[in-house]
Amino acid sequence: MKNAIKILVLVLVPSLGLAQQRLPDSTFNALKNATTDSMRYRANLQAYFYFEEINRDSALAYNAKTILLAQKNNKKLLVARDLASKAYQLTTQGRYAEALNNLFAAFALAGDPKNASNSWFITPQSTPEKARLLILSLVHHMFSVLMDRTENKEQQIFQLKEAIRIALQINNSLRIMLADMNLGAAYVSLDKIDSALIFENEAKAIALKTGQEKYLGYMIGVSGDIALKKGDKAKAKQFYYEGVRASVEQNNLTSLTRNYLKLTNFYLAEKQKDSSLYFAAKMLTTLRTIGPNTSQQLNIGIAYQNLYASYKLKKQQDSAYKYAGLAVAATDSIYKKRIESLAQFQNLSFKEQLCWQALEKEKAAYQSSVRAYALLTGLGVLLVIALILYRNNRQKHKANNVLENTLIDLRSTQTQLIQSEKMASLGELTAGIAHEIQNPLNFVNNFSEVNKDLLTEMKEEIDKGNLEEIRAIANDIIDNEEKISHHGKRADAIVKGMLQHSQVGSGTKEPTNINALADECMRLAYHGLRAKDKSFNSEMVSHLDETLPLVNVIPQDMVRVMLNLFNNAFYAVNQKRKTTDTAYKPEVSVSTSTENGHVVIKVKDNGVGIPDAIKEKIMQPFFTTKPTGEGTGLGLSLTYDMVVKGHGGTIAVASKEGEGSEFTISLHIN
Repeated sequence: MKNAIKILVLVLVPSLGLAQQRLPDSTFNALKNATTDSMRYRANLQAYFYFEEINRDSALAYNAKTILLAQKNNKKLLVARDLASKAYQLTTQGRYAEALNNLFAAFALAGDPKNASNSWFITPQSTPEKARLLILSLVHHMFSVLMDRTENKEQQIFQLKEAIRIALQINNSLRIMLADMNLGAAYVSLDKIDSALIFENEAKAIALKTGQEKYLGYMIGVSGDIALKKGDKAKAKQFYYEGVRASVEQNNLTSLTRNYLKLTNFYLAEKQKDSSLYFAAKMLTTLRTIGPNTSQQLNIGIAYQNLYASYKLKKQQDSAYKYAGLAVAATDSIYKKRIESLAQFQNLSFKEQLCWQALEKEKAAYQSSVRAYALLTGLGVLLVIALILYRNNRQKHKANNVLENTLIDLRSTQTQLIQSEKMASLGELTAGIAHEIQNPLNFVNNFSEVNKDLLTEMKEEIDKGNLEEIRAIANDIIDNEEKISHHGKRADAIVKGMLQHSQVGSGTKEPTNINALADECMRLAYHGLRAKDKSFNSEMVSHLDETLPLVNVIPQDMVRVMLNLFNNAFYAVNQKRKTTDTAYKPEVSVSTSTENGHVVIKVKDNGVGIPDAIKEKIMQPFFTTKPTGEGTGLGLSLTYDMVVKGHGGTIAVASKEGEGSEFTISLHIN
């Protein structure tokens, strides 16, 4: 979970937008009515800050406009600031090499004292040199974000301390507070608790003194991390709850998701399944409110993993497997992109690394005319570069191994989920099978009792020597034995069908009576639901073509297909029954026919129907309209695969919301 927490930490930067996708009227009007480049720059900058956290693509689009306007008017200091902002956005998207190149350019511009006056925002209270140092501090801060993402803690901490040192020169409390806040979190990850406590307390003190409380919820959450590291679980939990409250008050959704994650992890460790599930769900809901971007996709994957762990703790396997599958889908491609981006970052040329070190040297020369180590600069540059490249390479391999193992585990869980779905209906239909098998067993038992009485009577007639009566009794016994044999075979067929359904393999195709299969599956599904809900009743209607030929299919696969469709049909009419008046009569029907060399099977219900908005999604893996815990979202997906991929057939759905649905399967006769 450390990596998950770190990802959430990284998205905390100087500004956060509200969780909406539409620009405020004031910003929109400013963009529309701007008549000068200065006004256009300010308006586009406002738009960038608005979208900074909630929509990375929009933020980058407005950032590109500010860069063009600043370059057009030779405002080099503003170009430096905008390049740093661009680097931050690229970092959150995992585009590390591009981010580093933009930071190189930003350092070159902000580090040059000659660019101090190149800004539209110079005021008597903010001299040109103060403005330059402010932006230089910002660039260092953004560089620390990149270093953290590329697993370089030493450089992250160094850059944050540089940001603080420069901010202290101009007494900028915001930049000091933000760097202190992130330093505290960095030291927590290194288990340097005393240092973490000093920086985080200083950040909180500045926030409370200056009223800059936007990130107070995040700082309180880090205090909870510190308390947990010290073994004070009660204090840690208290801090996390306080962090949630402060984040809500400040409408800081990013720090809110972090505190929800902390509480989820806390309760998972304590094996308090209900609380862990509650906060995992809250985290997912909040992330979806923030809006789509690469960072949020990865965080949503983390939320899915926590929901999986919580449901697993509650022993709700269907829901656990569902969220395991969603976690795979959400994180697989993201992890691959991150690994590729780390590789690109490591492969940056020696020349680019050397340029950055040269810029650091120029900045140091400007700030202090004489440095004791001036003669060793060249050797120091080479050593630093070698160390950075060595450490980054080692961290990259370590991260790759962790990510690869995570993906293997999730894929294994996904495989188990698919097999579990294939077996799930067997457990659900136990009661239906028991009901079906009871009838032939009753016949067997009853005729056995009758035969016992007849044999006793026959013995008496033998003693009397009444041959005619003996023959009549013998004929009755033979008839009864034929009935016993018939119903015994019926019970045997039901058991074999059940065993076929439970088989793991796909089996081989064989001529199959589709009518018998459809009729039996409908009754099994009906009695399976009746076993769970005694109040449920439904009309079952069959229109089966008696001339239907045998069809070459895999019997156990077609059993699963039929059961899935009938289960859904009975579920739909039962849901409608619960929400409509007593005049409603649930009905599920099945029909078979032959059309143009195909066998056509139709399963129809008059249930709740399927909304048009989701009709195209119902056969996608893990998509379900059922409440959490009642379905995995794999039933129709596997049905589609077995019909289309396994048998070369087609499956279509026609539905009207509130009126019912009809699924049509078409299979080649030959």
